[in-house]
Amino acid sequence: MRGLRMRHRLACHTGSANTAVFDATGDYVVSGGQDRRIVLSNAGSGQAVQSYEGHGWAVQGVALSGDGSQMASCGGDRLVFVWDVGAAQISRKLTGHQQRVDCVAVNGAGSVVASGSFDKTVCLWDLRAAPRTPLQVLRESRDGVSSLAMAGPEIIAGSIDGCVRTYDLRMGRLLEDALGSPVVSVAPVGDAGRLLAVGCMDSTVQLLDRTRGGAAVATYSGHRCAEYRIRCDASDALVVSGSEDGFVHVWDAVSGGAAQGPVRLAGHAGIVNSVALHPRSGTDAADGRTAVSAGSDGHVIVWG
Repeated sequence: MRGLRMRHRLACHTGSANTAVFDATGDYVVSGGQDRRIVLSNAGSGQAVQSYEGHGWAVQGVALSGDGSQMASCGGDRLVFVWDVGAAQISRKLTGHQQRVDCVAVNGAGSVVASGSFDKTVCLWDLRAAPRTPLQVLRESRDGVSSLAMAGPEIIAGSIDGCVRTYDLRMGRLLEDALGSPVVSVAPVGDAGRLLAVGCMDSTVQLLDRTRGGAAVATYSGHRCAEYRIRCDASDALVVSGSEDGFVHVWDAVSGGAAQGPVRLAGHAGIVNSVALHPRSGTDAADGRTAVSAGSDGHVIVWG
């Protein structure tokens, strides 16, 4: 496996950087932190482009629409903020959760926002209307909702109760996969989304085959995720995860990385809270093996 090297270390936040994701092009990185700020940075140059301020508590999750014009963010203030990215202004504040909001997702068209909370619910918002209340509230979780992803008409929710729930909104169907350990991260793999990378608090990342009833086809270990919500990601080529040991862990998904163990990338001085892959990861493009990580040291690192 060709090793990833540090391209840029961005001192984005005072206090912990809780999350970092690429936009749909992979040209920009958006991060959110304990300092209540969201920072948009250029992934190629490592330069900060814009800061977004408005949250009254730590930012726990951020997500962008497909065209990058809208952003949703969430945190300890129990609100979901919708931003006009270009104007750096809040366009809406969505209220409906009773406790901290830990995760948020936006569909490609930027018309629907999903948010997951410590209050055990997932709220769905239709941005084409003027939402004062959620369009729908999903209440099946028996503990806090820790992670969300959207794949076409499906909402995929990971919960501390140890389950991954897939809501097919078009068919009105719910599929539930019980993993036996608190789920802290869910990420569809590739455009097809047949596989789902699931991070659990038993220090594993499992690849679930959604076409085979959620059967685990591979389990990756070597990192540490036992006390904190650590986010992972995967492509057809790589599986990556943050870790409580301060390293970014990378497995080769092609040549038996589950058995060989991870490559550990040093760069953070503290817990690595979140890792995300470039949207073209797994391709032969020059940016096909690029990742971004966010750490408790306040730094965001672009790897490639």
